[in-house]
Amino acid sequence: MTIGAAELRDRLASGERLILADERPEAEWRRATIPGAIGLNVYDYFIPRSDRAGVGAMAGAAAGAFAATGIDGSVPVVHFEQATGMISPRGLWFQDFLGLPGGLILDGGIDAWIASGGPTQPGTGPALAVTAATALPEPPAPRLDLVATIDEVAGLDPGRTTLLDVRRRSEHDGSFAHPCCARPGRIPHSAFLFWEDLLEGGRYRPAAEIAALAAAAGLSPDRKVITYCHRGARAATALYALRLAGYRDVAVFVGSWHEWAARADLDIEKG
Repeated sequence: MTIGAAELRDRLASGERLILADERPEAEWRRATIPGAIGLNVYDYFIPRSDRAGVGAMAGAAAGAFAATGIDGSVPVVHFEQATGMISPRGLWFQDFLGLPGGLILDGGIDAWIASGGPTQPGTGPALAVTAATALPEPPAPRLDLVATIDEVAGLDPGRTTLLDVRRRSEHDGSFAHPCCARPGRIPHSAFLFWEDLLEGGRYRPAAEIAALAAAAGLSPDRKVITYCHRGARAATALYALRLAGYRDVAVFVGSWHEWAARADLDIEKG
């Protein structure tokens, strides 16, 4: 799930073939990256609707981008950004969603690579992106267990599934409103755990610390957890944090608050 900079350097030095996916903005990749890294934008794609058609379109967009990079599950892929945040976990989530094994997050990002003495060079070649413009047909077996749709969230039983809001406290209580969202607030019955609290110094916290934070938020490893944020990126960071802490049944509500807020027929909570 994660790999440290020192281990990455050792594996590359041994001659192991790895695909390195720099998921920072293109200008940063072109300026300086880990030698051989491709540039891949996984952040800017957001699902318009999390119905079956929308999830299928998202799978096709991800499949197109990953096929163009040569990511097919036969070679380990290391996803990275400046430091572990809301982008590289989303890259891994897309890979897992497509059912392609071997994905890893470079914990600490390129900052950790440089701090370990790793070299950099300008990024070259085409910049790729998860986008509808280069979508392929929906792959045959996307991991739908990693996705929660708006209908699933609207109909969930809070006694069996925990809905986890990982946005800022001001987003959770409704005191802050994104200009693109129809309403501020949160989905009813949401637990709260700020996604940045799962990280420290640009890396994931130790598993025991994440487990303690999750328990304090009311989560339990024996219950399904659905994470959400504004439009699905921070929720992926939280998903892998929970995986590190031993949670196995975790999904991302890919439409997140942006989709929920647009539905006037759906209740919200504030305060």
